[in-house]
Amino acid sequence: MDLQLDLFTALAAEPAEPVPTPRRTAPPAAPARPTPAAPPSASPPRAKPAVRKRMSDEDVHRTAAALGEAVTDAWNRAHGGPDIAVPIGLVAALSLIRQHDAHGPDLKAQILAQQPRELIEMYQQIWAGHWQARPDLIDRARVLHEWLNKPDEIDDHRAYCVKAVTEAALRAGILDLTGHSDPIDRARTDALSHVIMLLRSKGARQGLGEFHTPPSVSDLLAEATLSALSADLNMATMQPGQHIHDPAGGSGGLLRSAAQALRWRGLDPADFQWSMVDVDAIAAACGAVNAIVWGLGPNVVVACDDTLANPNAVEDARAHARAVIAHRNQVMGTARMIAAIRQAQSLLESTVAA
Repeated sequence: MDLQLDLFTALAAEPAEPVPTPRRTAPPAAPARPTPAAPPSASPPRAKPAVRKRMSDEDVHRTAAALGEAVTDAWNRAHGGPDIAVPIGLVAALSLIRQHDAHGPDLKAQILAQQPRELIEMYQQIWAGHWQARPDLIDRARVLHEWLNKPDEIDDHRAYCVKAVTEAALRAGILDLTGHSDPIDRARTDALSHVIMLLRSKGARQGLGEFHTPPSVSDLLAEATLSALSADLNMATMQPGQHIHDPAGGSGGLLRSAAQALRWRGLDPADFQWSMVDVDAIAAACGAVNAIVWGLGPNVVVACDDTLANPNAVEDARAHARAVIAHRNQVMGTARMIAAIRQAQSLLESTVAA
């Protein structure tokens, strides 16, 4: 597949996040684009990415709600079954990618053109690539993608459901919410929260004590909290290195709001420590994915635990994260060694042949 995905190539280092910019009241001016010359062949030109207009906050939240409805409807119409981690995981994976080249082939059009089995391969690549960069968070999100590790068990109906949900999510605007290069724009709403809430039955939500907090409310809470802390510390702003924690984090909505509030103060969330706990494995998995999407940085711990029953939930999760990172380092070190051996063998064979 020739997809312009924001995937990490094999053995490549994680690309740096863009430097956060101050809060904007108007979209940045779009760069002028030269008019491309007509191709010499008769084949139709490749679709170019549409120029995205910066949506208002109201439109962003409305799009996120519509996304949840579209994905839920597509999954149910396709008779996807009770495993709601599958459609949620598909939306989560799509939230991790973005247009590499603003003047290149349109990412949305390329994905929509893929066949069901090609989409399965694409999702495997997305999760594998991000595991290389953030194994701690991708491991926490395992419930969303572990079914992809058994491709022989993915039948034609499951592949059909994957295609249906992918199309619904793209057409409902997932890339308009999370496909931006600037983390400020990627963190304007929690797209996964709506998907979770609508796919879950009312009884399951009540049993888990799970409720969606409107972004406007979480923004207000975060702003009030940070303002109070700043006043208590007799400082104009929060200080890098401080720890921001949510003991009942859900998919991370309050952390998102806190990160945005820091950016409005000219601070980088990557300079802070973040942690959240939630008893629901799917919500915690989405919180882990959102931490990447929202650019919270390297110091993030997501625990799937009961805060009241285990006061050491964050420390336990941190220890697990260190073990996962050590495993990644071992695997990648072995892969580099194998690659070096193969390169040496190839050079030797070419020398002997000459």
